[in-house]
Amino acid sequence: MSNIVLATKWRPKLFSDLIGQEPVITALINSLDNQRLHHTYLFTGTRGVGKTTLARILAKCLNCEVSGISSNPCAKCASCLAIDSGQFVDLYVVDAASRTKVEDTRDLLENVQYLPTQGRYKIYLIDEVHMLSTHSFNALLKTLEEPPEHVKFILATTDPQKIPSTILSRCLHFNLNRISQDTIQNQLKKILEKESISFEDAAIRNISKIADGSMRDALSVAEQCISHGDNNISYENICKILCLMPSEKINEIVEKIILDDANTLMELIDQMYYQSVDFKYILEEIISIFHQTAIYKVTNTVVSDTYIKSVKNLAKKYNEEEIQILYQVGVTSMRDIEYAPDYKSGFEMSIIRMMMFLPFNSESQIKYSKSKPLIDEKEKVKVKKNIEQVKLEKENILSIEKNWEIIVKRLEVDSITKNLANNIKFDSKKDNLINFLINEDLEGVVTEKSKDKLNEALSNYFKKDITINISISDKTLETLHEKNEQDYKNKISSASKIIDEDDFVKNIKEKFNAKSIENSVQVDD
Repeated sequence: MSNIVLATKWRPKLFSDLIGQEPVITALINSLDNQRLHHTYLFTGTRGVGKTTLARILAKCLNCEVSGISSNPCAKCASCLAIDSGQFVDLYVVDAASRTKVEDTRDLLENVQYLPTQGRYKIYLIDEVHMLSTHSFNALLKTLEEPPEHVKFILATTDPQKIPSTILSRCLHFNLNRISQDTIQNQLKKILEKESISFEDAAIRNISKIADGSMRDALSVAEQCISHGDNNISYENICKILCLMPSEKINEIVEKIILDDANTLMELIDQMYYQSVDFKYILEEIISIFHQTAIYKVTNTVVSDTYIKSVKNLAKKYNEEEIQILYQVGVTSMRDIEYAPDYKSGFEMSIIRMMMFLPFNSESQIKYSKSKPLIDEKEKVKVKKNIEQVKLEKENILSIEKNWEIIVKRLEVDSITKNLANNIKFDSKKDNLINFLINEDLEGVVTEKSKDKLNEALSNYFKKDITINISISDKTLETLHEKNEQDYKNKISSASKIIDEDDFVKNIKEKFNAKSIENSVQVDD
């Protein structure tokens, strides 16, 4: 095996070698074959998707000595070989992250006016161009808009939002997509087979997933695993190197969640902690299992064979709504885990949420569990009594006879109507008809307007149509008004007594032969 790292050795040298970027490649091939060249190209996308690789291939297409300007350079002439080896004098590769000053940009542009030395075009490849300062961008503006015919600019960045719009408007913009997991997996297998490296499919599948759309990341991880496994990539080594949890352990965690076995789960998490596992990765896998379960509930199709047991057991215990809740809890916990004191405690809290805050589905629980029912008969009787007690309390709250004072305080009425309510007393109720009584000497308080307003307020309070009837009583009624008057008198009497018994007041009376003025004491209602 060559001592050149895989990411460099297997860097694509032609458009046909580049994977996962077919729309961009098609556009570039058509423009080159039709000789429709732009003076400035901008390649954007996440790391490891082929931005600088595409720029080098484009440089070969423009400077090939055999094929001329075409989409299929020979890759054998002096210019092509020099570009591949990084020795082409007319290809200026600039790392904008380390040359952010305006002086650096001006030094670079001083040589733009001179003709190329070796090739057909001078190529300026500015990597991570978004790192340039505002003054550096301003220095580039005029040159980018009208560069000499022998100059081409190729800009590459992972963060196009930071590039000024004045620069963007002068570029032909190509956005490179993340490479799909299947594409990375297939390419990785081809490379490892040509390198005579043995591997397990499960290991390659996990590397492709961890790469997150980056072919370079996939090759870097693969090389790390090759060194650790002595030219063999196994799933076990992948888990050790990257601190990942094997799939069977993740299946075990999901099984404990299904069984509500919190004690065993906490012990398992403690064991994982001392193995330096990536708790964030485990949470991602559990969320993925919930996602696969939701798909399985709808289509009856298992997306991945890795977690088929967990998916089927989850689908057996929980209904569609509960699976959605579990998924949502997991996604929310993924956000919160970054703010936890450490990933272990954040993971533990997410598992506790999944087990404790799921609506109880007694039918599915009892059907799934082989142990004794979660609620015994005594508990059911207790729950039934509590429900009946709540219903009784609710009826008492709505009872006019028992809670007329509370109801009157909650009615939204004017002072005249409130005065009427305070001077009537509940008599009887039949369906929606409520009969009240009022003292004979207060008959004048009852007016059609106040009566209608009270009727409307009671209907709104009980949320149904109420009809009230107020009759004259020749007996003395204990109304709210009478009760309030008596309460006020009692407060006055109590306050007067406290004042008279105060030592300071007694001294004043004795010293100056003073007396208290009757009815001079006032209290707040």
